[in-house]
Amino acid sequence: MKAQRIRRGLLWLSFVLLPVTLNYFSPYLILDGLFRGILAGAFLVWAGFAVTSLFVGRAACAYICPYGGLQMTMDRAFGRPLRQVRWLRSFRYLLGLVWAALILYPLIEGAVRDTLTLSPLYLTEHIISADSASKLIFCYVIIALLAVLPLFLGKRATCHYLCPMSILNVAGSRLKNRLNLPSLRLMADQDRCVSCRKCDKVCAMSLPVSEMVRCGRPDHPDCILCGECSAACGTGAVKRTWAPRSAEERQRAAAGRTAIAPVRRGQSR
Repeated sequence: MKAQRIRRGLLWLSFVLLPVTLNYFSPYLILDGLFRGILAGAFLVWAGFAVTSLFVGRAACAYICPYGGLQMTMDRAFGRPLRQVRWLRSFRYLLGLVWAALILYPLIEGAVRDTLTLSPLYLTEHIISADSASKLIFCYVIIALLAVLPLFLGKRATCHYLCPMSILNVAGSRLKNRLNLPSLRLMADQDRCVSCRKCDKVCAMSLPVSEMVRCGRPDHPDCILCGECSAACGTGAVKRTWAPRSAEERQRAAAGRTAIAPVRRGQSR
């Protein structure tokens, strides 16, 4: 549990520091910079998220994403379960694909023409993002807007229904799992599961972890590998590991290849 306290502390700190780091997490500055031939700091951050997802999946969402820190704080304050809205889940992927296309077009064009320049402090000349009263107000407006979905739809709703950047990490996670790369992942042992469902209750992303364990498929694309489930499990039925999947695990996963609902708890629309 000490590791989880440290993780939560880091995530909360990333949220508190958002007035400093906002520009480095801004999807707008990525696009604004690329259409001007500039690789901004935000581009480097999210490119780093995408690359590291091949080794740690979506763990960046669980440790250093300030918007994840915002939602964790709201969950602690309000404790509202996630409400499943199917069309919004599809909207996130559509938004992510449009966002990725808008990135790739100027990026490829600039690379071909050799016109790209690196500027990590693009529009952040003083390093601090909110270096004036107006920018600080804008930062809090962004926080308020991102808090709307979790306020009305519950736990980490912004991650589930709005974040376009998450598809980069989802794609990297799927690729590492398909290639069976040595990387951070969940490992399930059905024989140790006693169906206590503690893992379901503590999952930061409201996933049906116990069902994932039972089916031998703990590699859910929305899993952020926070480790809450393995910390709560008293039998070792689910835990984090860096080892590639064994032949037995792959066989079990193939045998249990059933449709696992994204979220079991909450209401559907």
